[in-house]
Amino acid sequence: MNIFSKMTIIKSAWGLSLLAFTLGYAMPLQTAKAQGTDTASAVNLTLTDEVIKNAQITLETAGPGHIKTDLSFPGQVTLNTDKVVQVVPRLSGVVTEIRKTLGDVVKKNEVIAVIESRELANAKSDYIEAVSRLEFVQVSFAREESLLKQKISSKEDFLISRQALQEAALNKQLTGQKLLALGLKPAELAGLVSVPKNEKNSGGVSGLSLTHFEIRAQSAGMVIEKNVLLGEAVDEKTPLFSLADMESVWVDARVLAKDLNLLKLGQKTKITSKNAGLEGLGEVIYIGARFDEKTQMGMVRIRVQNPDNKWRPGLFVTVDLLRKEVSAPVAVPMEAIQVIGDRNAVFVQIGKRFEVRPVTLGISDGRQVEILEGLAGGEQVVTRNSFVIKAEWLKNGGALQ
Repeated sequence: MNIFSKMTIIKSAWGLSLLAFTLGYAMPLQTAKAQGTDTASAVNLTLTDEVIKNAQITLETAGPGHIKTDLSFPGQVTLNTDKVVQVVPRLSGVVTEIRKTLGDVVKKNEVIAVIESRELANAKSDYIEAVSRLEFVQVSFAREESLLKQKISSKEDFLISRQALQEAALNKQLTGQKLLALGLKPAELAGLVSVPKNEKNSGGVSGLSLTHFEIRAQSAGMVIEKNVLLGEAVDEKTPLFSLADMESVWVDARVLAKDLNLLKLGQKTKITSKNAGLEGLGEVIYIGARFDEKTQMGMVRIRVQNPDNKWRPGLFVTVDLLRKEVSAPVAVPMEAIQVIGDRNAVFVQIGKRFEVRPVTLGISDGRQVEILEGLAGGEQVVTRNSFVIKAEWLKNGGALQ
């Protein structure tokens, strides 16, 4: 410890000793019984001007003030679940190819895996058969229609042929819709029946083309989960990948009940992470409709733009509401507030006498605090060294009721 630190300690100790001597012996301290008070015990202190000066007690007038609200609370970065997609195959099969892994960025409709599916082969075969059946029935109907015009065939045979044509057309439509629902495109349906007729496989289509199924990304994003292995058997209930659009993320936070009313939808906030060295702006998009029964805290969600993927889910952050100036009809410095028991109070000077006044506090910016009840504008309150008067008041039997 250097010489200056020692001198400071000695000076502080000497000042406290002098203050105690002044209050305890030098000042003519008087206690008087106040009349007609319901909130505090009837103990008032009377101090001379000399004692007030020696004790360095400062008085200020309570009055209007401008308070800038400043609310900070902890939060945690989470995924924007509105933009998280699970990739699930629409049919069963065996995985034969995996094209993406964790951290990869994919585009919409990009192929990320391939499976071989017997179920797909059956659906394609049904469609090819339906197309072939329709072509045959169309030829038969045209012949029956021609024979009917020549009065060679009966009308009954013509109606039977027409009904068969309608049924074949409907069957082609249904089998085609089933393939479209599985993710095939119209061009792929056309390709199933456009191959040469001399192919050995049914419908002139190779076995590979019948079973080959490409799994595509429903939306652009980053792969954040991968739950698939080569050769694994999967079905429509098996999530293979999870994709997340990281262009924006959420910050979820819990806010005390008394502070929740300061928040509004669309309100701008500052998001800070000291650990990651990040700072950015956010917007309040959700305020919880109920409080947690145990903690009495409400849920707040903030959206943060994340074009560079710097805000990663799981990161702890600090949320600061952007300040807004509020006019308070009656405000006092924070140092004027003393806690007595479980209540807030100030000491008010009336002539040479000091009395305790319980008060109800409003908003505060750390320097000033709004007084909602218990104090009127224009009254003189003790600010600096108010704890000295509090100590003497309690020493002489003062208590709030």
